[in-house]
Amino acid sequence: MGNVKSVAIEGRVNENVVRLVAGFVLIFAVVTIATGWVVLPIYLSIDFFLRAFTNIKPPFALASQQLAKTLNLEVKPIYAAPKKFAAAIGFVFSMVISALFLSGFTDTAKVVTGILVLFATLESVFAICAGCYVYSWVVAPLIERFKAK
Repeated sequence: MGNVKSVAIEGRVNENVVRLVAGFVLIFAVVTIATGWVVLPIYLSIDFFLRAFTNIKPPFALASQQLAKTLNLEVKPIYAAPKKFAAAIGFVFSMVISALFLSGFTDTAKVVTGILVLFATLESVFAICAGCYVYSWVVAPLIERFKAK
């Protein structure tokens, strides 16, 4: 996403690795809808939490880095901040999905998981990061406004 603003260059991530991670999320989300296994969205919550709020590389990121090397995918550096924000949104989605499954709202959980499937598909297949657009259009300008005061 070339036009995404980053307030502070907190580092960069490889877009191809991010897209592979989204592919893993997509697989887990589709299997969650098919099976109703609550352990999968709980795992997604942990993975998203690690990516969004820590510098610890979660298993999806490690596997995606190795897969990118194996496939000889080029390194495409992009700003990390919008991707971390998108991971935070994924964390919220996964927590909501987990809570809905655990509360017995299976159909609602599957609908919310379907929304996660949509966003993971956009990222993994088309390199469209919806959370990055929200970051660029809403979060970054707000941070800039508060920094200016």
